[in-house]
Order: sequence, then structure tokens, then C-alpha cells
Amino acid sequence: MSNTGKRTTFNHKLVKITWWDIKSSEKSWIAEDEIMKEDIAICYDVGWIWKETKDKLWLFTSYSFDELEMDVGGVTTFPMGVIKKIEVIE
Repeated sequence: MSNTGKRTTFNHKLVKITWWDIKSSEKSWIAEDEIMKEDIAICYDVGWIWKETKDKLWLFTSYSFDELEMDVGGVTTFPMGVIKKIEVIE
């Protein structure tokens, strides 16, 4: 990729995504009355939405333009079921 500094069309929203992830207990053994104190991990990602469908969202965190196209980096694909909030930043 050779970067010419030319900017082509950019139609992607910058967002902050709040999402839930699986979290295993850090303890090897746990008493039954302690189980409900365990919880999920709340995670955050910031980037531009590439595409969103009813099942998935593709997010990228960096981009570059060359003479023909845009290249992106840091692509993460989320199942929509784990996404709890999408906040538009710009």
C-alpha cells in the first residue's frame, strides 16, 4: 500500500461500544453461597462501524487511503447479542 495522502469517501460512524463478555471465576473452588457474586466482564471498544447486520457488527480501529481504496486495521466482529450500547462519538 502506498499512501498518497489523498482522501476518498469515508462513510463510517465513530462509536464507543459497550459489550458483555464471559468471565470465569479466578478461584479454583467456590462455595455455593458465593456463586452469585461472580459476574460478567463489561468491555468497551472505540472504532468505526464497517457494517452492521441483525446478527453481527464489524468494527475497525485504524484506516489508510491509497490511490484505489481504503485499507483498515484492527477489525473486530461482534455478535449483536453481546452489544449492550452503541454511542456515536462523531
